[in-house]
Amino acid sequence: MKKMLVLAALAVLVSMGAFRAESFAQGQSGGAMPAAVGTRIALLDVSAIFKEHVRFKGWMADMKKDVEEAEKRVMAKRNEINRMIENLQQYNKGTPNYKSLEEQITQQQATMAVDIKRQKEEFLQREARIYYNVYQEIWEATNYICRQRGYDMVLRFSGEQVDPNQPESVLTGINRPVVWYNPGMDITPYVLGELNRSAVNPAAADARGTAAPRQGVPFNPTR
Repeated sequence: MKKMLVLAALAVLVSMGAFRAESFAQGQSGGAMPAAVGTRIALLDVSAIFKEHVRFKGWMADMKKDVEEAEKRVMAKRNEINRMIENLQQYNKGTPNYKSLEEQITQQQATMAVDIKRQKEEFLQREARIYYNVYQEIWEATNYICRQRGYDMVLRFSGEQVDPNQPESVLTGINRPVVWYNPGMDITPYVLGELNRSAVNPAAADARGTAAPRQGVPFNPTR
């Protein structure tokens, strides 16, 4: 009986040794599964970057001036038409002068409406191009920072403080997808610094390069 127990114990030891040897061999083979590595995630406050982006603010300020100038031209044209309407009262309805001036007024109003619509579309397209190109810049700067610091993914978040006196601000804060984060995950200051550095020195943007090509839309943001 004692001999059988000894043989059984030896069999267990042998099987354990074989298992360890097999495990070691698998660990040394090329087909072994690598150890799991955690994904490094960073956070970026895109809204804050748009607020502090030097070129973006400059382009938007230029467009605001152009919008104000366009509004002044529309106002001047509207005043001119109003004066024509006042002059129309000097003539009797149905007279040649009345009909002629009335036709001019109708034509001027139609032309002004077309001009306003066209100008509005141009400004909307211009604004969209500005936002698109600045977002491309943000992507490239983020890509550069992440490659330098070894991040694998960047999530958008809002670092804006919640105002308890503003219901809308409170509701927005409650609905944020990021409830808590380590402040060290926020790369917003680094991305913003890179963007504004390249605004002062355009060569800096060319020097950093990109890991993957991004196609922007060539345009003159001042038009």
